[in-house]
Amino acid sequence: MEDSSLTLFDVVVIGSGIAGSGAAWTAARAGARVLLLEKSQEPGGSAAMSAGMFWTAPTLDTYRARIPLGDVRLAERMLDDYPVALDELRSSGVFVAPDPQHNIMTFGIGYSFDIRSYLAHLRAGVIASGGQILTGIGSLRIDRDDAQPSFRLTLGRADGTALKIEAAAVVLATGGFQGSPELVSEHVGENASRLVLRSNPGSTGDGLRLAEHLGAAQAGDMGTFYGHLLPSPMQTFESENYLPYSQYYSERTIIVNFHGERFIDETLGDELINQKLVLQTGARGVMIFDDHVRRVHATAEPFPGLGVLDRYEVGVAAGARHAEASTIDQLVERIATTFGIGADRLADTLDSYRQALRVGGSDTGITVSANARAPLTAPFYAIEVQPSVTFTFGGIAIDDQARAIGAQGDPVPGLFAAGADIGGLSNFGYAGGLAPAYITGRWAGRNAAALARRETARRR
Repeated sequence: MEDSSLTLFDVVVIGSGIAGSGAAWTAARAGARVLLLEKSQEPGGSAAMSAGMFWTAPTLDTYRARIPLGDVRLAERMLDDYPVALDELRSSGVFVAPDPQHNIMTFGIGYSFDIRSYLAHLRAGVIASGGQILTGIGSLRIDRDDAQPSFRLTLGRADGTALKIEAAAVVLATGGFQGSPELVSEHVGENASRLVLRSNPGSTGDGLRLAEHLGAAQAGDMGTFYGHLLPSPMQTFESENYLPYSQYYSERTIIVNFHGERFIDETLGDELINQKLVLQTGARGVMIFDDHVRRVHATAEPFPGLGVLDRYEVGVAAGARHAEASTIDQLVERIATTFGIGADRLADTLDSYRQALRVGGSDTGITVSANARAPLTAPFYAIEVQPSVTFTFGGIAIDDQARAIGAQGDPVPGLFAAGADIGGLSNFGYAGGLAPAYITGRWAGRNAAALARRETARRR
């Protein structure tokens, strides 16, 4: 006998970023009765705070080169689905740039689009198809009813009310665990507390915890994450500062730790420097560059729509420690005075860097790329930077149908995951945010709806 206090849905999606909204819309279009849940009062997650770039690796070979530890099986399926997903964006009527942008994060390809309008389009599609959207979810418990089989969810609302839901399928798309100091400390390590949160604060690992409770395994390197270098220190840091404060041009600089040593080939890109910096003493570094880099790269528009601004100037205005000089030797002395970095050690690092550029090879074991350029044009600059986290790369193990996978390698019946809740698609190297999230959300929504249809047919 059915419990009359239960509200029945085919698919419940937890999280309303682009992965969750994409999953809910896809499931609703497939005929499922969908409930989309969001813990915040406003839907959209971190996707709504992003620049709106639908990008990923251009080829599987490029993916392998950039993310050698990534899940190639997921990547191949994701790249195959990218053109179809892009067509869905275009057919929605929201703005999508007609021409692609190349070399995103040094290697990717993608299109600028109106992310906030597209999120609204997806939510409107869920409602139009008979689905529901609930925000302000204060607590959530999910249990598996093997007798049905189905999931039973208990929702606590911010107003103190509670709802009981039954659903054939659940999609986890809560955006990662970067908002949980405990989980970040557990997985990232010693300097985790120095990571600045550069995302919505609601992504605290709810999906990961629920998946574990239901028997799903983890995948990917749980200590890897996406973020960008930020000025250090900062007087304030709010969501409106996330994009303008990001020092995207760091790949054109020389960056040293507070021992005056390089620790990465800078040309690999800002998001990789960002991860390596958290491993350095104090998780702080100093970017060194010249007037050419400031005029050409620090003021460039990294993505269409971000606007042209002097990111060094913005960083200084935000409160970052910095130094300027008319010669490199003067800059070294001012860095020593301002940051307490040994002048002799720093001078040796810069000399080794210039020598490596002349003859090729590495600088004390750290590669100096042939594409690099030594500071040549006065004046010269230095600015202190710190790492941030936008979302985590490790997470729930899934297959290429977005089914959550248990410790023994079998799917957890009825449980799906997408977006930043999954692990392994990005793994130190970054395969993109919005595009992989949306595409894996489409997998989850489509397959969750199909499972719900089969379960409905079985009960008849």
